Amino acid sequence: MSKETKGLSRRDFLKGAAAGSMSVAALGALGGCASSNGTESSAAETTVVAGGTYDVMSQFATTGRNQTEGVVAPTTPEEFITMKGDGKLQFAPGGAPLGITPADFMLNVPAWLGTAPDLGEPAGTEECDILVIGAGNAGSTAALRAQEMGKTVFLAESQTYDEYDEYACDMACYNSKLFLDKGTPEIDPLDIMNEYVRKALGHCNWKIVRDYAFRSGEMLDWMVEKYIPADYTVNYAKTSNYKGNDNFSGECAGQKSFRGMTQWRDADTNINMWPFVIRSLHSAIEELGGQMKWGYQAVKLVQDADGAVTGAIFKDIDGAYQQINAKAVIVAAGGYGGNADMRLDLSDSMRSLTWAYGNDRTDPTTLGGMGRDGSGIRMIMWTGGTMEGGPRAGMSIGINGAPGFAFGGAWPCFGPQGKRIMNESMCKFGSNGYLDTFPAGQLLVNVTDANWESYLSYQGYGHETMDRSADYMVEVVRANMAAYKTGADGFPVRSFARFGNESSTVYAAETLDELADLVGYTGETKTNFLAEVARYNELCAAGRDEDWGCDPQNLFPITTAPFFANFGTTGGIPFNGLVMLSGVNTDDYYRCTKGDKSVIPGLYAAGNTCGNRYGIQYATPTAGNSCAYALTTGYVAGECAANDLM
Repeated sequence: MSKETKGLSRRDFLKGAAAGSMSVAALGALGGCASSNGTESSAAETTVVAGGTYDVMSQFATTGRNQTEGVVAPTTPEEFITMKGDGKLQFAPGGAPLGITPADFMLNVPAWLGTAPDLGEPAGTEECDILVIGAGNAGSTAALRAQEMGKTVFLAESQTYDEYDEYACDMACYNSKLFLDKGTPEIDPLDIMNEYVRKALGHCNWKIVRDYAFRSGEMLDWMVEKYIPADYTVNYAKTSNYKGNDNFSGECAGQKSFRGMTQWRDADTNINMWPFVIRSLHSAIEELGGQMKWGYQAVKLVQDADGAVTGAIFKDIDGAYQQINAKAVIVAAGGYGGNADMRLDLSDSMRSLTWAYGNDRTDPTTLGGMGRDGSGIRMIMWTGGTMEGGPRAGMSIGINGAPGFAFGGAWPCFGPQGKRIMNESMCKFGSNGYLDTFPAGQLLVNVTDANWESYLSYQGYGHETMDRSADYMVEVVRANMAAYKTGADGFPVRSFARFGNESSTVYAAETLDELADLVGYTGETKTNFLAEVARYNELCAAGRDEDWGCDPQNLFPITTAPFFANFGTTGGIPFNGLVMLSGVNTDDYYRCTKGDKSVIPGLYAAGNTCGNRYGIQYATPTAGNSCAYALTTGYVAGECAANDLM
């Protein structure tokens, strides 16, 4: 503490702050050197935690509490202006830090990160121009793009060749010839870019978003025209909604929705074929002179004396360490959704949500998830890389989502009291409008009527609706719905949002009264439900939803029997969905950066390892954009790395 501030009392300090005479920097300096333990609090006012005792009561604010003798509240604007004097902002700086030790708070080197291991001498060493770690979507396109640009590339994958699998299928790639050749209108990529940035509330890397908006279609055409066998494209590439929904305007509740998702599925079995089709890219890498390294689990990146990344060390399938030296390394090893400890520490959105439910936010079992093991992110952080700033969400961080029909659709949604609870026309994902204010065990119900198929034709291209361009899907669902059965057991409808021949249960009734009984509305809640449907129908007739603001094009009355419902109850634990949305910081060219935003020479990130794509939450102007983002970032990162070596 400086001589100038040593004798300054807390009362004098706050007076100075209120007078606007101290800078923010000065306040920070004072806060940093203040004592962490108050002298006026009693023993009963202290809090004991794992490693110490802290006077939490010392942090109670004293601003505006008998600090100015004779003060009188102004009664006129003129008196208020006089009281404010020079008008400078007045604020309360808060209490001094408690001096909580790292053992009791958070660590700059968390336990899940640790330090890079000393692996000793490798059993073997190889050389290449560009090393790509991870043969998923991003790694496969990165390696192939760099290899065709004349660089010698090794693509290392932890899985073996025979066991290789992944769960990608849907990919939203805009302005691809696959769509344009079928008559889909071209979309202005600036509209696409701005919509994704708007969804991210600006919390993203504009260049990465721009690459996706402008180049995803180019990337898909590149794969299809040069490297994927034509019969695979003909048999399995389902161009979802290339015809569009007949009556959809392209915008709903102020949000744009775009055509452009390709699904790689077998029509007869509905099996996801992309894990097989992507092997064509791996074969092409080898045909062009690159190498696939199967069963190579990346353990550690290699750096030279100046900090540049010059390769990586792997554990092969036999447990031996192998080193691959390279002029550039692209890490595309996925995210950290499958690592419980990383989820807990890094996903502030998930951790905060579980805490909001009164659960232990230090317990990894209070968060659910799936995905990769986070090893790629860990290796990058060992070299000096940093994670993107929060909020860090999963693809779906909620625990209470509105139930959906097997065929999709944004339908009137009724809550535990039998009343509508939201604007159903908003493009959404995960928590469906953030319903996580509901306690566990609360009933949520979606309802439609005999005109369900017509209603779908007015809806967009997120996860809210099925692919109406895929005739085989429409025919099956139409037949299932036509064969409906009333009663408590419901009836099955093929769920084309999933893989294989899975079905979902839909419930049908000839009257709304009977439907209320089926879903579990009784007594007052049943009365509320029937009245709320009547109210909703009145709003539809008026063409304006005065209650929740549903887009007029999606306002359809529930009047024609049979009536259909899908329902469920709230509860569970926060879950990240397929992937986490946060990754490491990079510059505009996918080069990993340190805390001061300087580049780590030779190191790149793509796919879910790369951060600053989504901002606060997954968004679906088109379903399938997460996989396509990975493919596109890999494609461009491979190009960037190759260009940097030219």
